[in-house]
Amino acid sequence: MPTFGMTDQGFVPKRLSDILSSITGKVKEITDENGNKPFINESADSIFGQFSQILSEELSICWEAAYAASTQYDPPNAHGEPLRGLVQINGINPSYGSVTQISMTLSGTPGTFIPEGSMISNQDGSEMYLTVNSVTIEGTGTVTVNANCTEKGPKNPASNTIIAIKTPVYGWSGATNTATNSVGTYPDTDAQLHVKQERATSATAYRQVDAIAAGVLNVDGVKWVRLFVNNTLSTDLSGITGKTIAPVVVGGSDEEVAEALRLKCGTLDNFQGTTEVTYTGELGDTQVVKFYRPTEVPIYISINISQTENSSFTSAKIPLIKQAIVDYSEYDQSGKTGFPPGMDVILSRLYTPINSVEGFKVNSLTIGKTAGSLASSDIAIDWNEIAKFSVDNITITVT
Repeated sequence: MPTFGMTDQGFVPKRLSDILSSITGKVKEITDENGNKPFINESADSIFGQFSQILSEELSICWEAAYAASTQYDPPNAHGEPLRGLVQINGINPSYGSVTQISMTLSGTPGTFIPEGSMISNQDGSEMYLTVNSVTIEGTGTVTVNANCTEKGPKNPASNTIIAIKTPVYGWSGATNTATNSVGTYPDTDAQLHVKQERATSATAYRQVDAIAAGVLNVDGVKWVRLFVNNTLSTDLSGITGKTIAPVVVGGSDEEVAEALRLKCGTLDNFQGTTEVTYTGELGDTQVVKFYRPTEVPIYISINISQTENSSFTSAKIPLIKQAIVDYSEYDQSGKTGFPPGMDVILSRLYTPINSVEGFKVNSLTIGKTAGSLASSDIAIDWNEIAKFSVDNITITVT
């Protein structure tokens, strides 16, 4: 018979079928004062069967909750609020997100009182804002008030678009947003917190290059980092001088990235890069930390396509093709997706996003670093450069 509950292999919950089977078997063995078994009908539609199913379902919920509690301190499996508490052990302050605040001008009859929490939205009602305090329309017929979005996230409405009054007030006739005071943010998702936790725990790596890279990657906002180290005494083929570290970093503030490098690297380490930050210690010592922000290389693309037989291709699909290419170029720290810094633009790889849109065939595909240097060949990207894709630099011709 299987063992349930906490075992050496972890927590094993009882399933609904296990609970129902156990209850059914035990109740069937109940005897009365004469030694008879009164519960002889255990079918699902019997009174006994229905009661057993109700009881089993409630108990299964308890087992599910017990299982969730058993995994809340397991980093790979934790989620929700338990995960937000767990990552704080690693020194991570999870982002709970924030709302956008805008400045509003309300108009109407002077002396009209507009209470706190009055709602204004855009025309289609997809963005709602609540006033943060009560105001009274002044003698000029207007009054200024701040309003917060009802949803967290980076909302940044254009001026004069939040104009629909959703809380009717006699004497209040008009509203418009004049400025965005602060743009909101999304809360960290479970997936993002798992990544932050992995970065934080890898920051103590022992191998020096790994430890330095992990320390920089743990800086808020850093998306990608690579360390190029020349251990020889002479300049290498990449132009890195002898006994020098040349970090390439995407994201994060210059000061925080440089601080992470300074703390992880040795005092006598030499740095190479186009971004410089100078530190002065408490004893008057100075250290200059250098690193590279990859130089963006614009990629120009020209595609000639034609509609395939019996397809439903329309001009509306052209923007979809362009956006598919730009989305495909996005990369992560692993360097296995998209086109991260230092990766050549391989012409044949671009067929993958292009062909994700149906209804046409590709007659020709050329790429280049300028609009006048397009060719059917790969584009070389240096170790401290990054290919930059933009829909504005993609031309699609339909023949």
